[in-house]
Amino acid sequence: MNSKTEIIAASSSLPVYPQHKSRFFSSVSKEKLRLVFAFYSPDGNEIAMPIASMTAYLKRDFPWVEVLLEPVLILRDSEKYSPSNYAKAVQSLEPDLIAFSIMSPHWYPMEPYFDELKKIMPNLPICIGGYQAMLSQEQTIENPNIDFICVGDGEYAIGNIVEHLKGLKEGPADGMWEKLDDGSVYKTEPHQIGDLEALPFPDYEIFSKQDGFEDVNSSIFGPKGKLVLPVMTGRGCPYRCTYCCNTPILESWKTKKTFLRKYQPEAMVDELIRLRDKYNVGYFEFWDELFLSNLKFVRAFFEIYKERVRLPFSINSRVEVMNEEFCRTAAEAGCHTIWFGIESGDEEYRSKMLGRKMTNQQVIDAASNCKKAGINRLTFNIVGMPLETAKNMRETLKLNQTIAPEHFFFFPYIPLRGTPLYNTAKEEGLLITNKKNLHYLSAANDRKFTLNMKEKPELLTAVEYNDICMEMLQFQETNNRLSYSEAEEEQAVVEDKSFNLIEDNVDSDQQIGSLVAQQQSGGLIDTVKNLFRS
Repeated sequence: MNSKTEIIAASSSLPVYPQHKSRFFSSVSKEKLRLVFAFYSPDGNEIAMPIASMTAYLKRDFPWVEVLLEPVLILRDSEKYSPSNYAKAVQSLEPDLIAFSIMSPHWYPMEPYFDELKKIMPNLPICIGGYQAMLSQEQTIENPNIDFICVGDGEYAIGNIVEHLKGLKEGPADGMWEKLDDGSVYKTEPHQIGDLEALPFPDYEIFSKQDGFEDVNSSIFGPKGKLVLPVMTGRGCPYRCTYCCNTPILESWKTKKTFLRKYQPEAMVDELIRLRDKYNVGYFEFWDELFLSNLKFVRAFFEIYKERVRLPFSINSRVEVMNEEFCRTAAEAGCHTIWFGIESGDEEYRSKMLGRKMTNQQVIDAASNCKKAGINRLTFNIVGMPLETAKNMRETLKLNQTIAPEHFFFFPYIPLRGTPLYNTAKEEGLLITNKKNLHYLSAANDRKFTLNMKEKPELLTAVEYNDICMEMLQFQETNNRLSYSEAEEEQAVVEDKSFNLIEDNVDSDQQIGSLVAQQQSGGLIDTVKNLFRS
C-alpha cells in the first residue's frame, strides 16, 4: 500500500505552526471524543456520501471517536430544525466537535445555525467541509463562528483534526485551515486522495434510524416502495464544464493521473451485494460525478453486476458515449434510467459558454439509443445563465420537446464561486451583491420564476424569463412519466426543486415561515417527502 503522503499528495513545505496560538489543540481530555456530523438538506434527501466515507474511515482507524449525525432536515420539521432549536439539539449531544459538509448554495442559509451554535456553545469547534470550503476558502474561514475548514478530501483530514483536539500529534491538523487565537489563519494544503482502495467503503449505518431505513429519505428519483440506496463507484470527472464545481478542483489537482479514481469492479460488486443483502436494497442510484469516466471499468462492472447483483439502477452519463452498444449493454445489466445534462438547447451557447461540445444531433441520437434499449431518460437543464437570451431558452425547451424524455428537469442557474461561469458573470457585472441568502423553494410550486442575476433586457427580460419557465413547467407537467414497472399505474412525480435567491434583509425565520406556509398548503413539502420516502 502507498504511504499516506503518496496517497494524499500534500505539501510538506509549511511555515512553523504556532501551536501556542491554537485555541483547540489538546482541548479534549476525555477518553472518547464525540464528533457530530451535519449537513443541510433543503430538498428532503437524508444521505450525504462524504459523511458516509469519513464515518467509515473514523470507525476503522479511530475507534476512540464516537460519531453521531444531526443534519438540518428542514423539510421534516421546519420548527424542529430552526436555527435555535437545532443548536439546542446539538447541545444535548455534548459534542467535542461539529463538522458540516456544505454545498456552496447552502452556505448562506446555514450561517444563522453557526450563530446559534456559538451563542450557546462558544467553546465548541465548528469545522466546515464540502464544496463550500474547497472553492470559497476565504469566504468560509472569514465567518466569525468558523474555526476550521477542510480544503480538500476529508477522510485523512478529519482524522487529523480529532488527533489535534486530543493532543495526540504535535503541529497543525493537516488538510485543514485553522483560525488561531489572534484571528490569523494557519493554512495547510488540501488533501487529494488518489487511491480509493486505501479507504474503507462508505458507512451507511450513520443514516439509519431505529427502524433501519424504513423512514429514511434516501432517493431523489428512485421508485417508492423499495429501498433506493445511493452509491459511488469512484470520484472525479474529466470534463471541464464551466458551471460545475468539478472544474476548479480538477484544475488544482497536482497529479492528474490520479484524479479519476475507481474501485476495482469485483470489490465494488462485492460491496453492493453486501449492501443489498444487509439492507434489503431494491434499487441503486450511482451518484458518481460521471459514472462513465472509465469505460474499461464500466464494461467489466456491467458484466459482473448483471450476473451477481441483479437490481435495477440509474447512472449519470454523457451523450457523447451513449451509442447503441453502450445503451444495450447498460440495459442488459439492469440500467433503468440514465440521467444526462443538456443544460442548453442552443449548440453555440452550450459550446462557447458552458464548455459542452456535443451537438444537438448527438443529444437526439443518445436519447433515441436509450429509448431503443428500454432505458428511461432524465435530462438536466439550466435556465437564466450568464448572457443567455430568450431564444437560447426556447431552444432548450424545443430540444427537450423533440426527444420527450421520461423526465424533464430544469433549474435556475446559481453562480458558484471558483467556477469559470461564475467568473464570467462577475466580469460581465451580472452578480447581485445585495442578494445573499440561498435556500430551496420550489419555483414550480410558487409558479413564479426569478432571475438569480442582474437582468440584461436586451438579451432576456425578467418577464420573458418567467414566461418561458412557465412554458417549461407546463411541458414538465404534461410530459413527465417516469415509472418503474410496466404494471405500475402510479407515476413517480418529481417536484422542481429550483433555487431562489432571497433578499439579504430576509432572515432565516422568514425563510422557514415560507416553507411552513407551503407545508400547510401541501404541494412541494408533502410531494418531496413522499417521493424520497422509500
